[in-house]
Amino acid sequence: MIELWLGIIVLTLVAMAVLCWPLFKARSNSVIEINRKQENISIFQQRLMELEQEREQGLLIDESFNELKLELEKNLLTDAEDLSASTFKQGHVTKRQSLTVLLVAIALPLISLAFYAKFGSSEELFWAENNAQQPANHATKPTAAQAISMLEAELERTPDNPEGWYMLAGAYMGSNQFDKGAAAFAQVLVYLSPQSEQFASVVGQYAQALFFIDNKVTSRVKSQIERALSMDNQEVVSLGLLGIDAFEQQKYQLAIDYWEESLLNAEPNAAGALKSGIAKARERLAATGEQQVTAVVNKLKVVVDVDIVAQLKSQLDDDAVLFVFAKPVGGRIPLAALKMTVAELPKRVVLDDSLAMMANAKISLQKKVEVSARISLNGRPIAEKGDFESALLVVEVQEVADPVKLLIDKVVE
Repeated sequence: MIELWLGIIVLTLVAMAVLCWPLFKARSNSVIEINRKQENISIFQQRLMELEQEREQGLLIDESFNELKLELEKNLLTDAEDLSASTFKQGHVTKRQSLTVLLVAIALPLISLAFYAKFGSSEELFWAENNAQQPANHATKPTAAQAISMLEAELERTPDNPEGWYMLAGAYMGSNQFDKGAAAFAQVLVYLSPQSEQFASVVGQYAQALFFIDNKVTSRVKSQIERALSMDNQEVVSLGLLGIDAFEQQKYQLAIDYWEESLLNAEPNAAGALKSGIAKARERLAATGEQQVTAVVNKLKVVVDVDIVAQLKSQLDDDAVLFVFAKPVGGRIPLAALKMTVAELPKRVVLDDSLAMMANAKISLQKKVEVSARISLNGRPIAEKGDFESALLVVEVQEVADPVKLLIDKVVE
């Protein structure tokens, strides 16, 4: 019985604490508001400094800088208004409200004890505790088989659930039931939208399940690999499978290429296996007497023929600087860029990964890019009034690319 009364006392104290908490919280709200305001101001200043550095480095034009700065200022003002409103709602407690809360906190245990004295059954509880036939069953974590059974039962009721099928597929694969795992992945692809960003990854995992069944890269496995890579040419699992296939055919350099490309986007738990495979492929390659190619440039590219109308060319010196860019569609930062002079025109230019501005932003990762050419009067890559430029064209990135013409024929206004 003592446990019962201790429980009553503890729960009563908890209830009183909940009721009185607003009184104590109100005193600290003003301090919290000040701290959050200072934090927001600090974030604003840091981001503004970053924008200024990007503008100085030529990555942002003045118009974009002003737009982003205005957006930061609006966000800071909005946060400040939200904080003030929140503090007004939560941080002001009148004397009448305080008195009401205290009275309720005092009355609550008295009323509860009165009700329990009349309607409670402490004697019955005491009897039940002392005459229990069996100890209570403690909940246990379901086994893998039980978890699978629960998922199967749930999916029988709601089959149009891609998340459920994905969980079931993972459970099957984890218990080496590869046939069922492949079937579950196939169900995911039935109910998951092809426009979903996870779709290519699921196709790759479906290919992997088929690989475990066939124990090699068969035609049906390769079909799913090609399907995944057609949607995402950096799909990690598919590249890993192609590496395995190349390794088994003793094409060790090709295996290294596939696995190194897969490693760029691999999760940490998969990265270890890929690195181990790369190391083994290098050993086999060295044993054959061949030298590893340390850098393989992706064959995907864009080819452009750059020229300028005669009327504009006559106004320029031969050493005037000319830039050719390839950018993501709608993007600002170039994926590939080439610097040349007007004297070299007309000229055919190949834009590929060898001209990448950043290691993790390559032209080969895009299906389409925007290409343009611009002559800069001050030699800087950022467009300014008075520069000369071509039209902006959207072109496909291909291995065998037909050249497109970039004709510099207008003045930047």
